[in-house]
Amino acid sequence: MSVRGALGTMPAEDVLEWVARRRISTPITFERRGTQRSLVVDAGAIVWASSNRRDEQLGVILVRSGLVAERALADALEARAETGVPLGKVLLMSGQITETALTEILATKIRETVTDVVTWTEGQFDVVPRSQPPATGVNAQLPIEICLTVARRRAARMTAIMDVLGSDDATFQVPPDALPPAPEAGQVIDVPKIWGIAGDRRTAADIAAAFSGERFVTYDALARMVDAGRLTVERRHRERTNSAVELAAGARVRLEVRKTFTQIERARVAEVAKQLLSRHHVPKRIRTPAPEHGLNAIELELANRVDGRWDLLSLVRSAGVREAEALLAFAHLAEVGVVELG
Repeated sequence: MSVRGALGTMPAEDVLEWVARRRISTPITFERRGTQRSLVVDAGAIVWASSNRRDEQLGVILVRSGLVAERALADALEARAETGVPLGKVLLMSGQITETALTEILATKIRETVTDVVTWTEGQFDVVPRSQPPATGVNAQLPIEICLTVARRRAARMTAIMDVLGSDDATFQVPPDALPPAPEAGQVIDVPKIWGIAGDRRTAADIAAAFSGERFVTYDALARMVDAGRLTVERRHRERTNSAVELAAGARVRLEVRKTFTQIERARVAEVAKQLLSRHHVPKRIRTPAPEHGLNAIELELANRVDGRWDLLSLVRSAGVREAEALLAFAHLAEVGVVELG
């Protein structure tokens, strides 16, 4: 049963508690003033978070945090478009990032999303329960109650912070007589570095992206520097440009990387196919899937279909997803020891 409503009537905190109590697997979308934040929930745990703001998207955060090179991200996005494999999975498969680093970024995105929407007093929400959540590639698995505990602790301060900054698109100026903040023992974030970046007229959201998407602590540091007179807020919204020159340049880049990534992905699938389909395999499930295995929805579904009777090729062809993706899923299931390819 779909549930839609106004956040003024049913706040985000109540929506999330309702989903947690029923252990529903569902995407949840919150929207306010053109900003859309989405969470994917699997049986009471949030496994994914996304936003329609470019500066909060996974790829942007990875690049601006220095975890993934810009060209590598462009290649991975092209591979995702070509193969349908989620971005996180593509980056892991190509060795661009470790699973630990990626999971930490995803966990941060989840916490920051919940912290933000809990402070919204207007807007809409949309819950559409599914038997399985959409495939996200790599999951963080954060219980809703833990996320809400963090959000409740931060809510009052977050409201005060936004009163100072005004919006995610706030930019800053450094007063002529302002001195950089001194590093302090025990700081969880590099405040002098934030001050330096803010002086380059970057938006608050841009700055947070450079610190692994840690929106709350970054915004808190910015607000404190504004209060201390080290920064002044220049509220403005960046204009979005879609000139023909930019569009043409983007098209050239996409065409350039498409061939490279198609070759890479085909080579990877061919390698897996050679290993798994070189002889007749009848997979057997030897372990019950668990959160520590890091399986996505497709892998969970395929693991549950393994009954010791269907051969691998039949399972792949009837998987309901692209055969290449099903092959890669079985390779991962075997790698983590959930399935044995007998």
